[in-house]
Amino acid sequence: MPPDHIPIDPAALFLGPKAENADVLERLLLEALRDHVFWRRNFHPEDGFQISEQDKRAPAYEASISTLSQELFGLLAELKNGVPFFSPRYVGHMTADLTMASLVGYFATMLYNPNNVAAEGSPVTTRMELEVAAQLAAMVGYDPDRQWGHLCSGGTVANMEALWIARNVKYLPVALYWAVAELADELADRPLAVRLPDGRQSFIGELDLWALLNIRGEDALNSLDAFLALRPDDPTWSDRAWKAMHRNSLSELGFQAFGLRLAHDFDDALPPGVVLVPSTAHYSWAKSCRVLGLGEAQLVHVPVDDHFRMDPDALAGLLAELAARRQPVIAAVTVTGSTEESAVDRLDLLLDVRTRAERELGITFHFHADAAWGGYAASLTRNPDGSRRSHAQTIDDLATDAQADDAWPDAGLYAAICALEHTDSITIDPHKLGFVPYPAGAVSFSDRRLRHLVAVDAPYLYHEGRSDEGFIGRYILEGSKPGAAAASVWLTHKVLPLDYSGHGRLVALTMRGALVLHSALAAEHWGEFRIVPLPRPDLNIVCFAVGHPSMQTLEELNEAAERVYQALSVSPSRPTRALDYVLTKTVLRAEEYGEAALPLVARLGFTADDYRRAGGLAVLRCTVLDPFLVAGGARVDYVRGFLDTVRTEFERALRAGE
Repeated sequence: MPPDHIPIDPAALFLGPKAENADVLERLLLEALRDHVFWRRNFHPEDGFQISEQDKRAPAYEASISTLSQELFGLLAELKNGVPFFSPRYVGHMTADLTMASLVGYFATMLYNPNNVAAEGSPVTTRMELEVAAQLAAMVGYDPDRQWGHLCSGGTVANMEALWIARNVKYLPVALYWAVAELADELADRPLAVRLPDGRQSFIGELDLWALLNIRGEDALNSLDAFLALRPDDPTWSDRAWKAMHRNSLSELGFQAFGLRLAHDFDDALPPGVVLVPSTAHYSWAKSCRVLGLGEAQLVHVPVDDHFRMDPDALAGLLAELAARRQPVIAAVTVTGSTEESAVDRLDLLLDVRTRAERELGITFHFHADAAWGGYAASLTRNPDGSRRSHAQTIDDLATDAQADDAWPDAGLYAAICALEHTDSITIDPHKLGFVPYPAGAVSFSDRRLRHLVAVDAPYLYHEGRSDEGFIGRYILEGSKPGAAAASVWLTHKVLPLDYSGHGRLVALTMRGALVLHSALAAEHWGEFRIVPLPRPDLNIVCFAVGHPSMQTLEELNEAAERVYQALSVSPSRPTRALDYVLTKTVLRAEEYGEAALPLVARLGFTADDYRRAGGLAVLRCTVLDPFLVAGGARVDYVRGFLDTVRTEFERALRAGE
């Protein structure tokens, strides 16, 4: 580490569980407000004041201010019934305390209310948004000269946008095939070449439908570029060629008309394209398939192993089956931090499966990483100068921060995170492991050309001659969105750089808490209770099941877990202040997880038949995002207190079930 590079101090990042940094945050927020007031008063000062001191003495004015004040007091009272995300006692959902940088950045920018749909209304924060997107892409490892990305409301929209683009690039070669045929008279001596997955070259007009739907995304975009440049002697050609491609595209025709043309023009009409996801995939993928018209029936779940990671052998076998029946794959999705278990798919191995499938089966597809939860863990792999760190370096540096019984991350997990740079697109949520306010999701693409396949222009926002970066809205699903979110992330990245000693250290500190909690659950003497933790977590989520000899069926066990969850979760009927600890619950459903959960079921004393009959296994779920959970310095041993609370609530659950 360079001598002038000082690691971050987590005590200086947050307001603190007991608002220990209240004076700092108050000073910074007041500075932001005063600076905004100064800006207003000095913008054309010759205009004078619109609200006079005499106006402020009017009865209607005083009544309005009184109402505002009174209703604010009511709002503040209501908010006390909210969720204590700031406390180490909260290990519930993927929400945590926010960095002071993110709060100040959001508050300061919110006063200006920029709308990042177009730079005309957000000249500063649009630039910040694109800078933030570039920073996330660099952290992952995308080529800075080719990448493109932006912020959105969250992982659901980011995933949907990635699939939207994956779908359009999958069917781009068909649009090019039809566009070449439409302009055949002008291209008689200029055939359009395309590269096949096995490396061979062919002319697009000679390909059948299966071959057209198995062109790598980069090669399809290269062919589009070549198509637009086929007639350099004609200054109008590029524009006419683009319009011809667009007229024949899925975006323009829609699925019904596009499908009818496929059936009419190709004798070997194929089964519908599918989207491959692991059994642990977020429910947003089902939403996306519905919204985009693919249909949820085309969402195919790939089995996971007993560590809840997508099984590479299962993926390879499925691709062979799909290739045999000539069913296209639109996209495959891997997960970097599953919602239930924080499992990280071995992306490095899965990418190898795609490479082999391209070479041996002639099948290819868009590869997306859903790293909404775990994307920021990539900061652990970066030096301050942006270079990649070795696994050994990272283990050595994290020895005191993140180590419990074994070194974290292990070599396989580290390889999976480093492999993110080879994906076609990625979702990362700053409002999760980035510790910034909602809404702040992000989607990044390794090839900026992809965005043009979904571009829609609004004449009042897009003006010829201006940079296309000035109108982000033309390339994305959302329209209006807060520039304050971009500023919040931007300022956080300034204070907490995306390298191992900045954001990486914060991730490691929270990971240390997760590993300590996982170890404590396994080591605790529970008497007659049988605690069965899920495998050691890849990231910050710890799940466990609890059994007891008196529970004769898996249904009884699931009911007991539900009662404990109800006792330790926020609900309208229970004031937050009555809770000692807060956790959540999930169910490892048999129809989704297959055999992956059977080792847990067996350790609880039940069979595969029991598991299928019950429909799943209920597990309690703890998300550890607080760097102070095991940091010491507090009067309370939070892990000890959590274990005692769980024991007490399960004893109550047993009595309630008798």
